[in-house]
Amino acid sequence: MHKLIRRGCFSLGLLLLFVAYTSMTSCITGRKSIYFNNLRDDSLTYVPGGVIEKDVTPFVDPVIQTNDVLAITIQTIGQNESNTPITTNSAGNFSELNGFLVDKKGYIELSLIGFIKVGGLTTPEARELIKQRAKEFWKEPVVNVRIANFDIYLLGDIGRIGTITSASEKVSIIDAIALAGDLQPSARRDNILLIRSEGDKRKFVRFDIRSTDIFQSPYFWLRQRDLIYVEPRKDKIQSGGDAIFARYFGYFSATVTVISILFAFRIIK
Repeated sequence: MHKLIRRGCFSLGLLLLFVAYTSMTSCITGRKSIYFNNLRDDSLTYVPGGVIEKDVTPFVDPVIQTNDVLAITIQTIGQNESNTPITTNSAGNFSELNGFLVDKKGYIELSLIGFIKVGGLTTPEARELIKQRAKEFWKEPVVNVRIANFDIYLLGDIGRIGTITSASEKVSIIDAIALAGDLQPSARRDNILLIRSEGDKRKFVRFDIRSTDIFQSPYFWLRQRDLIYVEPRKDKIQSGGDAIFARYFGYFSATVTVISILFAFRIIK
């Protein structure tokens, strides 16, 4: 009787060991997939209904670059009497200019106004410059300027590979990942690569999306034509894909389970 109880306890121990192993593997994988898992109470400011993370990098307007396409709209209620007239309709005088390519010297050409150098300026600065020049031709002009081809390129182990064109110039790396359908489960969240072109130079910056330090990076806010590469884990590279990895892991788990059961029955006998 005593030997039977001991054998039963030993068999139960093997079963618990197997369960603990699979649970531990699952927990480790889960921790690797959790975003911002280093969030601590001492890094937060508590407010009613939530918390505020300290030391977040402030947004800075992007600079207009060569080959940017600017969407420019000029609206006005009337023209100056001494200047060239513009087309009039029932809503008042209106001129809409879209798709102006910034040349290699930083210039664009607008109707009536002529050439204006906007390269190196932010869109608010370019808007003010165009507004001052437009006053020579239109009365109280209202000018809007934005980068029409604010493209972000995404490659690697991510939901949707390709180009994201944002209607807003305020895009963070978190925004880009969300717009691409999030990272794949097999993606390395600790080694996301940002490649940024600045003139003839390339900058390479790595992010760990599991850490809140990403919010403090000077590269948290993206610029037009930034490229994001998401590296897959080694097990996916070696196995050739999630489906193959999952299938072989299932075979391994089933094999270990069968061996454990057979070994337990042998001990009981």
